[in-house]
Amino acid sequence: MGPDYEKKPSPVPASYKVTGLNTPPPSGSWWEGFGDRKLSQLLNQAEKANPQARAALARLDQARAILDLRRSDLLPSLTGRALATRQQDSTRDIFPIPSDPYSRFRSTLNLSYEIDFWGRVRRSIKQQEALSQAAAADYMTALLSTKAEVARDYLALRHLDEEIVILENAIGLREKNEHLIKSRLEAGDTTSIDHARARSQTETARAELFRVKQRRAELENALAVLVGQNPSTFRIERAPPPRTPVVPAGVPADLLRRRPDVAATERRLAAAAEQIGITLANYLPRVALTASGGAAALNTSDLFQRNSRLWVVSPTVDFPLVTFGRKERARKQAVAGYFEALENHRDSVLRAFRDVENALSGITNLDRALTAQRLSTASASEASRLIRLRYETGLSSFFEVLDAQREELQERRALSQTEAARQQATVQLIQALGGEWHDHSRRQNSGDSR
Repeated sequence: MGPDYEKKPSPVPASYKVTGLNTPPPSGSWWEGFGDRKLSQLLNQAEKANPQARAALARLDQARAILDLRRSDLLPSLTGRALATRQQDSTRDIFPIPSDPYSRFRSTLNLSYEIDFWGRVRRSIKQQEALSQAAAADYMTALLSTKAEVARDYLALRHLDEEIVILENAIGLREKNEHLIKSRLEAGDTTSIDHARARSQTETARAELFRVKQRRAELENALAVLVGQNPSTFRIERAPPPRTPVVPAGVPADLLRRRPDVAATERRLAAAAEQIGITLANYLPRVALTASGGAAALNTSDLFQRNSRLWVVSPTVDFPLVTFGRKERARKQAVAGYFEALENHRDSVLRAFRDVENALSGITNLDRALTAQRLSTASASEASRLIRLRYETGLSSFFEVLDAQREELQERRALSQTEAARQQATVQLIQALGGEWHDHSRRQNSGDSR
């Protein structure tokens, strides 16, 4: 009963709006492109120990257990029963009974089997298969999201490490300025104003250094939680940022196969289609066969005598006569649930393309921003060097030296932050493309969830 679900292809463009890349995107351990051993170690730990990912895996195991239960509904149910009673019945009943208490012993095997005429059980199995595949895709979505968050936090931490080095170098340079100005002040070659300005610049950089270290500590603690460790015992030593890998976008048609969240909504759409048939079958006659066989006696010594045997075979047909509109309302509910799942699937497809376009746009514009920022940083460094030389020859004031050094520091930090944003866009693109996702419905059917 009910419609059979058919997966309809979603319309996709020939290429992405930002770029027309048509090379296949990476699969497998995508993080290896960064060439950072510590990042790979953290991602492997997150896959094994992240609480949210493990919770999603437990939901997948639950869905598979429910699927096994649904499949068992195709088989007969066989139960055994042993009964021993001691009782006293009323002598005022309609049948002659013993006046004294007596014992009864009974041992039976009971069989029941529903004949699936209308496919209710078979559709329930198909529905749960789809839901199990959706749970597998949900697990991969949670895993991908967790790994992407680990990668983002780790890369942000490494660029803060780079900023810390920049600020420490700036503080060292400004402390040298202080000593130089102090010596010139003592020699009467400058005023106390220059010394105060030099002192102010040093302390400003030192205050910013502590703010950057605080942000680094927060990221370190966030990474500890993501990999399932206690932040109090978790440490990451300082190191420079890793390289930025090149991630081709692939063709748009490949995106829908790679995105686990899209696969999950499609599988829930299939489950909603099966629910229509299940709902209709619930209001049709249900045919079942029950049988029972065993022995009963008043004494245990007679329980296994030939004349103590008993059996009964009872085919039954249950069917609704008057539903007062319940059948039609249930059908409408199931159909509405299908269309809700259909729109959820369409929304997931649209969001998938939006995510890729945003990531590609970010990479394109950030590459251009990096080119400009590198030129700006180089110019600021050269200007600072030349103004320093002019100051040493008496052609510039110390205020110009401080201003040039402040601008150079800002440009160097801006370059590091732009490089960090570019790496974040790379992770965003990897996540938007589905990361290491393949055809997980096939993987789910193999029974390997871990």
